[in-house]
Amino acid sequence: MLAADRLLLQSSLKQNAIQLKEKELNLHNSNFGALGTQSAVLAGFVVTMVVEFPSPSNTASKITYNTRALELAYYVCCMASLISNLYCVAGSTFLSVFATNLALRGPDGSVERAVEGMHEERRNVFIAFAVGLASLLVGMIFGAWLLMPLESAVLSTIIIGYGGHCTYQFGRRTYKRFSFREDESSEIDDFVAAVVSRFSPAGIRRGSRSSTASVSEEKKSV
Repeated sequence: MLAADRLLLQSSLKQNAIQLKEKELNLHNSNFGALGTQSAVLAGFVVTMVVEFPSPSNTASKITYNTRALELAYYVCCMASLISNLYCVAGSTFLSVFATNLALRGPDGSVERAVEGMHEERRNVFIAFAVGLASLLVGMIFGAWLLMPLESAVLSTIIIGYGGHCTYQFGRRTYKRFSFREDESSEIDDFVAAVVSRFSPAGIRRGSRSSTASVSEEKKSV
């Protein structure tokens, strides 16, 4: 009877741990899905900037060195933004597909492996998204100096720079507000291992010996 109760307790604890890991897996999937969608939108903007951009090399009769330098910087920023956003889209898709497949169809312990793998790889995807967004903003500044008059280019640079600065400050403030250290996070695996070891046969024997020793001590004191 005690052995059956112990097995029932172990199975229920493992089931609850898997349910918690499943919630964490769904959280990572939703985060990667949002990042992939936004990166795809930004990649579409960059493609439009490259295709629809009226290059001064094709329209102007005389090209100066400054114009060539600005045009080169513009295309470099566009390509960097495009590659970073495509990397973010591909990385989000790969992680969501393969991690979910491992969690659902893998062997015992696959949910923990999938969650830990997504948690470790998320940093690369976030960095790629940030690089793509920053490169897009810098490319817009170079494009403004190529196409606009001096006054409009200066005003556009100020607006874009201020918007990028506000975005960076908001992201930094939000990250600090909701960040925490890894040692502060709750680990359900340690709790399950401790409870399961407590109700293992060795743990039960240790508990019975300790209770017997305490009873004998009480009798001696009496």
